[in-house]
Amino acid sequence: MGGDVGHLGVRPPRFDVVSLFSGCGGLDLGFVEAGGRIVYACDRSKHAVACYRHNLGDHCHQRDVTGPAFWSDVEQIDRTDVVLGGFPCQGFSKAGPKRRDDDRNQLYRSMQQTVLRLRPRVFVAENVDGIQQNFKGTFVDRVREGFVSAEVAYDVHYRIVDAAHYGVPQHRRRAFFVGVRRDDGVPGDFRWPDHTHQRRRRDGDFALTPDDRRDDAALPPPVTVREAIGGLPDPTDAVPDHITRDRWPAAYAHVFAAIGPGQKLCNVRHADTSVYTWQIPEAFGPTTDTQRKVLTTISRHRRHKRFGSIPNGNPLPVDAIAQLSGLPVDRVEADCRSLLELGYLKPRNGGYDLKGALFNSGLFKRPRWDAPAPTVLTNFHNPRFFLHPEADRPFTLRECARLQSFDDDFEFMGSGVSLVEGHRLVGNAVPPRLAAAIGRAVADGMGRSPAPRKGDSPAAQMLGA
Repeated sequence: MGGDVGHLGVRPPRFDVVSLFSGCGGLDLGFVEAGGRIVYACDRSKHAVACYRHNLGDHCHQRDVTGPAFWSDVEQIDRTDVVLGGFPCQGFSKAGPKRRDDDRNQLYRSMQQTVLRLRPRVFVAENVDGIQQNFKGTFVDRVREGFVSAEVAYDVHYRIVDAAHYGVPQHRRRAFFVGVRRDDGVPGDFRWPDHTHQRRRRDGDFALTPDDRRDDAALPPPVTVREAIGGLPDPTDAVPDHITRDRWPAAYAHVFAAIGPGQKLCNVRHADTSVYTWQIPEAFGPTTDTQRKVLTTISRHRRHKRFGSIPNGNPLPVDAIAQLSGLPVDRVEADCRSLLELGYLKPRNGGYDLKGALFNSGLFKRPRWDAPAPTVLTNFHNPRFFLHPEADRPFTLRECARLQSFDDDFEFMGSGVSLVEGHRLVGNAVPPRLAAAIGRAVADGMGRSPAPRKGDSPAAQMLGA
């Protein structure tokens, strides 16, 4: 692999792991690197299971964690040291509808029940950082409180981490819950892993920890997109999964040409990183000088509180547009009527707002070569969402895998899944390098904990000795 994202060395197994919602196995790979042996894994997706079995082994099974087959499997597991689970996140994701009643929001309960039955020394649960930001954070408390019963209780450590701080060439913020079982009332030990790379926050990012502003100049800088994928040739079958879609609307070529490194198609934020649709007439239709001035004025001021409190932006009345732009009111009225017909504006609350503002708030993103990538999503195969830093195409599946810190010998399409399914699997995965950092911290904590009670697994007894 390119740069600092190299092969993850594998240690001899020191503890046993059960993995739920395993996906293609990113979290499991990291725990194997940290010394774990996966004794059982499952996922509901047949594509995820096929990919997992192709790369990690036949201990992964297609199971619904709410179904009888899964619970029959659990009954057959004697004991385990660690339970992992990246329970589904669609109900919390910033990119999703954020429905409180989404059935997938409740799947963490199956993990809680599994943990309380198997009584591992440690459990690790992963989710998107939106679990803290959405619904006023109530799900965080609910998840933490669920790992306690009359027979067993866990001290739950919670933190949002950024994968870029651990050598992954991508800003990927994810919430982790690490639960350590209390043995005879004595809490176990867990310490979050130290950062391995400098913590450089992007504009708008909140601090993850109280010391997030700490000087860490002695650490290496974050791994960049160039270091991860810069050494790859043009898409070719010679590199596993190094292919991408090559068909899209002809008008996209004009958009590609207009988007520079670090930029995106964005009407609703006035910034150097924004390229407006009205700047690409070949794709979105021509406009006059005064029409563009009207559009830019609305874009620049639509989020100002003086025009309202709508979070995503407010309509501006004609007289405000005229005052702010310096254009005559009658000119603004005429231009707004024309822009309505051209599809650039929409009437709203007695004023005008940009049409499709929510849908043009960040498309055709082109990351910079010399910075970590944005969060790898499941739609990176579609150039409408993300573009290669230099080439006029989307990222290949292998490029996405490298940005997630998967080694090149981890094959997606080799398992029989399609290109689109491969992107879905890699976009939903936990970066193995981040997982390895968490896994090592878990292993170290088990080694520091008091000796386990009689009946714990041999691996747990060894670690607790």
